[in-house]
Order: sequence, then structure tokens, then C-alpha cells
Amino acid sequence: MDIENAVIYNCCNDEALVGYISDQYSSLINDGYNKIIGLRDVYPKFTISEIDKLERGLHFSLRGKNFAKVVLAVMEIEAWFLSEWKHFEKISPILTPATIYEKLGFNPEIDDMEERPNPAEDLKRVYQLAGRSYQKRRKQTETIVSSLDYDFLYLELVEKVHRLGEFVSHINTFIES
Repeated sequence: MDIENAVIYNCCNDEALVGYISDQYSSLINDGYNKIIGLRDVYPKFTISEIDKLERGLHFSLRGKNFAKVVLAVMEIEAWFLSEWKHFEKISPILTPATIYEKLGFNPEIDDMEERPNPAEDLKRVYQLAGRSYQKRRKQTETIVSSLDYDFLYLELVEKVHRLGEFVSHINTFIES
């Protein structure tokens, strides 16, 4: 598959993701797509303890759609941003893991950010330490994404952050095919 056969679509609603994939599956396959990857937050609809239940439901909903896969961002994709703690000092030099731990009680360098119940709120609180904000807006997300250390993310975090590793693995398989 050529890279031109890739499409990223934001359905803006985690609950609608599987329905969108199911509705569009045949036409995407007919258009030459042979890998469909959805990304879904677990929070706020589900808790950490309900992840297995959610995965069983996703698997059941996508049965027969062999080229479709949904990866869960536990609890939210912001957990991945928190896990890539090196970018914080690019946003502001005061945002070190030690300062975050001292002020907020968690250390993104050591702690498992996928276990945080509300990563978007945590990210907002981290940014507030530097007088910044985070409100899930496109411009703010682009600022974060442009600040990420992709070598660290790709070479180290994929081993530490299980679902990020799964997502990157799907992307790699797609690119290599």
C-alpha cells in the first residue's frame, strides 16, 4: 500500500468511532485501504477497571472487519503527552518532573500516566504551573505535538506506554507494507 492511501479522520466523538468505521468499512476497502486504525479515549465513558469490557465490545462490534482495529488511549491521549515529559521544558523551563511532582503529586518521568484517571485535567494543571492553559484546542495540541521529542517517544516510550506502543506498531506495519 502506498502512503497516499492513508487517511486520518476525526469523528470528534469516541462513542461514534466504531459506528463510523463500520459504516465506512466497505467503501474504504473498495477504495484500496487495507488497514483502518481507530484511536479512542477510554475516559470519560469508562474507567480503568472497565477496559477489558470496552475491548470486548469493540472486538465484537468490529467482527468480520479484519482490516479494522481500534487502539485505546488509556485513559485519554493526553496520557501519552504526559508520558513524553521531555517536552514540558520546551513549553517552559520550570516544568521539570521534580516541579510537577512537588506541586501536583505525580512524576511523569517515573509514574505510569495511563493510570491517571483524568490525564487531560493533569495536563491542564501542569501547564497552569507555567501560566499556560490546555483546553483540547487545535492550536494548543499543535503546540504540544511540535514540542514532542519523537526520538524519545519512538525509541523509549513505546516500550513503557503499552497502548502508545500498540498504536505505533500499527502505524509501522502500515508504513512497511
